[in-house]
Amino acid sequence: MAPITARFTRAAVTVIVLLTAGACAVPSTAPATEQPALERMAAPYADDLRAMGISRLFVYGDPARVRVTTEFGEVYFRYPAGLAPTQFTLSVGQQAIEANSDAFNAGNSAQYEAAMKAVLPEAIRRTNVNNIQEIQQRMSPGGGGG
Repeated sequence: MAPITARFTRAAVTVIVLLTAGACAVPSTAPATEQPALERMAAPYADDLRAMGISRLFVYGDPARVRVTTEFGEVYFRYPAGLAPTQFTLSVGQQAIEANSDAFNAGNSAQYEAAMKAVLPEAIRRTNVNNIQEIQQRMSPGGGGG
């Protein structure tokens, strides 16, 4: 391989690795304080979350983003603009939802309720779109649907 081509290839690979590492970065600690009030806020969405195959949902304050863990992999989207920042996780089980947040309290309950009403339907919608795309890809010739 020519020296210029080898340097270019190395540089391109380095850039790709760095971009990928940054995109996959996850905050070092997840909230650990169980919050029954948040669980009650999420309860109306529980059946739809389960139907979409959502097992975990993470809302991070900085940078403001949402990460959804599903049967078909991860779905990411920006936290809705105009909402007060929140930080919480939801673990969706067959019988219950566990909500954790180290920042939630009675004083900011309204902003968390607004976040739930905006984020959870969007997570369900985006996961549904992702699921449809994944199924179509797997069923297409050469798409791994076998």
